[in-house]
Amino acid sequence: MLKIVVPSIVALTVLASGCSTLTSEGTSQNLSLMTYSADNNDLVGAACELKNDEGSWTAVTPATVMVHRSNKDLIVKCTKSGFSDARANVVSKTKANMFGNIIFGGGIGAIIDHNNGSAYQYPPVIKMIMGEDKTIKEGSN
Repeated sequence: MLKIVVPSIVALTVLASGCSTLTSEGTSQNLSLMTYSADNNDLVGAACELKNDEGSWTAVTPATVMVHRSNKDLIVKCTKSGFSDARANVVSKTKANMFGNIIFGGGIGAIIDHNNGSAYQYPPVIKMIMGEDKTIKEGSN
């Protein structure tokens, strides 16, 4: 009886944790944030705010910012004296392992990863151009 119970408990623990949680990708993600002038020159010292449904973060460019993953867009606004504001909706993308959760985990891992945000990711580099209002998707930056 013990030989059956222990593997069952291990299997349930693995399924209940979610795939992204197990692969150590976690619920947070580091993003590289840079700002540029309208003529595409590096611009240092812009104050930026990043927000999604999980929280808000601030940074002064250039910066690396750790944000909480979400299935909602990340809204970014950067300001600097003498320049028009830069705004962007950074689109959240479903990671490939989410589909593996659904197929191999019976959906339990997918539900967990969706609820804690670890099933999603933002583009790792965000390039903001002062005066622009844009949407940033994976590969379009």
